[in-house]
Amino acid sequence: MYKEALELIDRSKSIVLISHINPDGDALGSQLALYFILKKMNKRVRVVNITKELPYNLDFLPGFKEIKKSLPNNFDLLISFDSGDFNRLGIEKKEGIKVINFDHHISNTKYGDINLIEPDFASTSEVVYKFLRLNSIKIPKESAICIYTALVSDTGFFQYESVNKRVFLMAAELVDIGVDPSFVAKMLNEREPLSKIRLMAKILDTLTLYLNATVAVLRLTQKMLKESGASVDHAENASNIARSLATVEVGILLREEEDGYIKVSLRSKNYIDVSKIAKLFGGGGHKRAAGFKSSYKDFDTILNAILEVLKKEIK
Repeated sequence: MYKEALELIDRSKSIVLISHINPDGDALGSQLALYFILKKMNKRVRVVNITKELPYNLDFLPGFKEIKKSLPNNFDLLISFDSGDFNRLGIEKKEGIKVINFDHHISNTKYGDINLIEPDFASTSEVVYKFLRLNSIKIPKESAICIYTALVSDTGFFQYESVNKRVFLMAAELVDIGVDPSFVAKMLNEREPLSKIRLMAKILDTLTLYLNATVAVLRLTQKMLKESGASVDHAENASNIARSLATVEVGILLREEEDGYIKVSLRSKNYIDVSKIAKLFGGGGHKRAAGFKSSYKDFDTILNAILEVLKKEIK
């Protein structure tokens, strides 16, 4: 299928690269990596993400300023990145447009005409890297920076269970191409705005423990965002902080969206597969990191539903 994907790209003249709404480093890094490859192939390319405000700490990525908020009027191929479901792209399907689907989520619905999905891979960028290597495509420095950034973003700088020898060999090859790991780390982690610190203080003040302190829950309201002057992506790491407590197996962030519905981020430490829990509520993700948008506008209702499920899973 990796060869078929290249053949389809070769036959296409105008290509759209798109990632899921509220993108993370893996989503944007993966799509921007392929942007430079396709430009070298003399393709007409548009990079799209319809999210109103993109993550501030990814603005150093080569090609970041090329990201548009809308689709072009005419194109013949759509390539999606890191999105387990077509609906997460935030666009409507167009008749006659072929789709290549790059992803590593086990919950992916295989909505593409060609589905390059590797559930055992640490990141979608690793799938993109495999595509480039199998097709003997030279990786320029700009793409290498994007792929490396995506990799460290989705592995928590090589600390998650998905990390193995293959991941480190890939990182080493990207460094050989010209990536500066220290620069990427500083860009991602050492440019925090004061508004984020203020927001995190408010979120942490809501910390509550359940089920004998094995579940830690944090809450984020629209009021907190307004009072702190922060944006939604400033709270991205909150569920990881909840999980980091010594006794905790599952960390949960309940986030009030602009429409009032509650979005849930789930993180587990050792043995609970939170992707299965997310799937029960219409979401998806990975064993240790998953999420969903609930059909409730009340924190306690959705939390109680999640806790009922976790009671059967917690040891």
